[in-house]
Amino acid sequence: MPLQTKNDCFLTTAEAADYLGFAEDTVRRYVYRGLIEAQKLGKNLVVLRSECDRYMTEKRGPGRPKENP
Repeated sequence: MPLQTKNDCFLTTAEAADYLGFAEDTVRRYVYRGLIEAQKLGKNLVVLRSECDRYMTEKRGPGRPKENP
């Protein structure tokens, strides 16, 4: 069960992966690239659910960005 904060909750990388529809390794990769913010809690990474929501609303589409001619 995720840890509760005032209006949000922490998710493990496995829970965040289920929430986002990604593989757990993808979530970790996005954290290390700086696309998703996370915190260390002991040996584990935890992600706020609001951070997952932010990523989903701000993410760009797949592939390379289009060049302006």
